[in-house]
Amino acid sequence: MKSIGEKLIAGLKELQKKHPVIADVRGTGLMIGCEFLDPKTKEPAAKFVGDLEQLAFRKGMLLLGCGKSTIRFAPPLVISEHEVSVALKVLDECLGELKL
Repeated sequence: MKSIGEKLIAGLKELQKKHPVIADVRGTGLMIGCEFLDPKTKEPAAKFVGDLEQLAFRKGMLLLGCGKSTIRFAPPLVISEHEVSVALKVLDECLGELKL
């Protein structure tokens, strides 16, 4: 379980390097938060997070908003490494499609 959470956190941190709208990745185990801020103003990207939730849902991935501009990842405990890879790919696609 711990290694799956570490894989998800590492993957999100890689996406953070590619997508500056990701301001922070934090969490323990499989309970992970990913905070989104406007890279120019450093203000919470609340509308962006809402749009991200909707786009990801249309692609088959359920994301949970948390607070103003954070997405909470809380996958089932039986998630596989392959499913984490697929989720990161879908998230990357969504982030590439959305504009702040």
